[in-house]
Amino acid sequence: MILNFQLTNVESKVYSTADDIRKYKNININYDVNLKNPSLVAQNTPFGEKSVLRVEYTFAINYLSPNIGHIRFEGVTDYYSDEDLKALKEKWDSGKAPGDIQNELANTMVANLAPLALLLSKSLGLPPSMPIPVINFQQQAQKKKEEPTFYHG
Repeated sequence: MILNFQLTNVESKVYSTADDIRKYKNININYDVNLKNPSLVAQNTPFGEKSVLRVEYTFAINYLSPNIGHIRFEGVTDYYSDEDLKALKEKWDSGKAPGDIQNELANTMVANLAPLALLLSKSLGLPPSMPIPVINFQQQAQKKKEEPTFYHG
């Protein structure tokens, strides 16, 4: 379980003008997630002082082909489990970090940082850093008329 999520650094940069950026029809956006340097630290919790696995993270959004900018976040997150955290750290250090824990850490990171990334990309004049859903009421109304319902009373 994630006990703490802390953002320590935000870096963003645009390499092109807003007018140049608008000219491009296809811009590849690359997401780079890096979890590194696990360490055991003591953390105060509602249940007293517990040992937690502190992991540093980097989450970068790179606008490539053409290279027009980037947004980068750095920080730390604390993970707690009833498992032996010392053994978990040793696995991680040997390159065998459990996928489920990496997934939990990475998904927490993206859930916390995606809204901030969207605001930054808009402020910088970059395309949205994450896909924005497109709502089309006309298309939904057509689907409702064409598709039969199978509700039974």
